[in-house]
Amino acid sequence: MFIELKNVNKVISGRQLLSQVNCEIEAGQIAVFEGINGSGKTLILKTILGLMKVDGEVLVAGKRVKPQDAYPVKAGILIENPSLITDFTATQNMELLAKLDEHISATEIAELLKYFDLSRFPNEKVKKFSLGMKQKLGIAEAFLGSYPLIVLDEPTNALDSDSIDKLVDLIKLRQSKGCTFVIASHDRDFVEQVATKRFKVEEGVVHEA
Repeated sequence: MFIELKNVNKVISGRQLLSQVNCEIEAGQIAVFEGINGSGKTLILKTILGLMKVDGEVLVAGKRVKPQDAYPVKAGILIENPSLITDFTATQNMELLAKLDEHISATEIAELLKYFDLSRFPNEKVKKFSLGMKQKLGIAEAFLGSYPLIVLDEPTNALDSDSIDKLVDLIKLRQSKGCTFVIASHDRDFVEQVATKRFKVEEGVVHEA
């Protein structure tokens, strides 16, 4: 099993945010956590990525995930709002991220920017981007590096229908090459198109759909 959550709980200020979460995700699956805003979807993604301390056990690639330890695998991540430097261009943002991995090429950056229609604005700073353009750049960053795990939090936010179609196609292409996806979404049409495994999240409780 690629990802396992065992009896995961999270309590903050006496409030139970995650309650006895148990789920399994196999390598190569597109696992989608569905639920309304505030249901706990983002908390689960942060838990899987080791960004938040919880009670219980989280395993990725057979190794226990702890916030203070190195993550077991390389992962592309889009959590909440894209983390972008607004005084940089789209290319500069991608190049900065690519400095963390010597295997990422300028060609890969250019191809992703072109795919998401961002190469049309080579000299425009991100602060002038629309919400949809910023979202597409955040998604492009998550796909950079062709990593075995990609985690996306509400990726269709602010996207037009053509951009959503492109995202669906790219997710399916990467899955066909063995990539595992963990996605939080309340976009039912998008979920229907991509999910190979679905979980319902309601007030911190997770059920397999």
